[in-house]
Amino acid sequence: MSIVGTRFPSIAVKAMNDMGDAFELNVVEKALQQSKKVLLFWYPKDFTFVCPTELHAFQNALPEFEKRNTIVIGASCDTAEVHFAWLNTAKDDGGIEGVTYDLLADSNRNLSRVLDILDVTRQTLNEETGLELIEGDFVTYRATY
Repeated sequence: MSIVGTRFPSIAVKAMNDMGDAFELNVVEKALQQSKKVLLFWYPKDFTFVCPTELHAFQNALPEFEKRNTIVIGASCDTAEVHFAWLNTAKDDGGIEGVTYDLLADSNRNLSRVLDILDVTRQTLNEETGLELIEGDFVTYRATY
């Protein structure tokens, strides 16, 4: 399903920040309130061996995204509590300590289901896992990996 050119769903999802604050985050509202683009990327699961590399790469690139008026948000179907544990695990131990952008905790699968990136038979993110660039409330770009 192509979502480019469609409105991004206005759904509040649990999220976690690096300070351990759990909160509800609506990606569209955040983009509109801050007049910024949002780069939302999905990864399969916390504490996997490849994902920390990607999350640290986005962290290292944050200054460049900020220059381009873009907020970075990561997302998986883990809980906010698992995100917090991973955020507090050292990089050398496979953790993402030092990551400062918000992480969506779509543990109830509401957003991933609406975006059609969830393999409902296995309850995992499917091959369409990737990232979306949201400008205002429209998806303007999608990349999968």
